[in-house]
Amino acid sequence: MADTVAPEFVRFIETERSAKRLPQAAARTKIAEGDVFPTVFVPATRLTPLLRVGAGRAAGFFRATKKTEVIWVQGDSELAVGFAAVDVKLADGALQVSIPVRCDQIGKGTVTMLFVVGSAASPSGLYAATASRPIGPEPVVAIWSEALVAFAWNCLLELVGGMAAAVGKDQRGNLLVPVELSARKQGIEIVPMARFRFSGTSSLKSTAVRS
Repeated sequence: MADTVAPEFVRFIETERSAKRLPQAAARTKIAEGDVFPTVFVPATRLTPLLRVGAGRAAGFFRATKKTEVIWVQGDSELAVGFAAVDVKLADGALQVSIPVRCDQIGKGTVTMLFVVGSAASPSGLYAATASRPIGPEPVVAIWSEALVAFAWNCLLELVGGMAAAVGKDQRGNLLVPVELSARKQGIEIVPMARFRFSGTSSLKSTAVRS
């Protein structure tokens, strides 16, 4: 992951602070290792555009780009993955991520993954369960299932990790990391936390890492 936070995530957090839905930057509240920051709520109406920012970063684009898809190659097979048009739908404790794809065998299609995560009634940290085989055109899922599931989860991690990092830094100057993700129909909730100090990690000053 790049050592910068996406400006779209920063603007979202600043808007939440202006509306007094979040307190000031984490560093001003003297967050020590292991401390958690108040929950960041991302409403369903804002989620898809922000997820597309995460998808772009998961695809390797850490700055604004005019590209809308990447080409994956595996042996003789190629697949165009439309990271700029990913979509997400919410349910209590679940997120459904849809990714547009394109290849010679099917033309255009969509592959969908359902991630079961925590909910307000049943928190589960930053864990998710999903099927190993997503829903989509057979010629695509037969070859690309594992890669597509991993990419969809990476998109979500880029989003929640970027949001936590946008909240601020802890007392040691490290960007906060996400410790919990939950979903409901109205939106998702992300709990940022100050990372624990481990031997040899003192140089991690500005990297928003995936948990």
